[in-house]
Amino acid sequence: MKELVGGDGMKLIAESKKTLSILLVAILFVTANQIPGVQHVTARIATNVYINFKYEHLKLSYDSVEYSPQLGDYSVAYKDGEGKRYGFMVTPKAMPIFIRHDPLEPAPE
Repeated sequence: MKELVGGDGMKLIAESKKTLSILLVAILFVTANQIPGVQHVTARIATNVYINFKYEHLKLSYDSVEYSPQLGDYSVAYKDGEGKRYGFMVTPKAMPIFIRHDPLEPAPE
């Protein structure tokens, strides 16, 4: 059987399995994000990654997450060491991974 498949054939099969695995994980992620509890967790993770990359020096700690039906976005709050709250807006509702509002960014002029 090895002779029929050969080295290139095995590499193609391995790449196909890897692609299929990535596609399956993506489909599961999108499907799971239809559940509100998973959406809350996704919004929190997205802001956590964003804050760790951009504001690590501020040592912000997670406070709360809630969905705003008026805006259709998630509001994720963090606190600094002095207790001041910062609310980040994360969108869209179905898969909240984009930071729509960053209260620490200077407003455009």
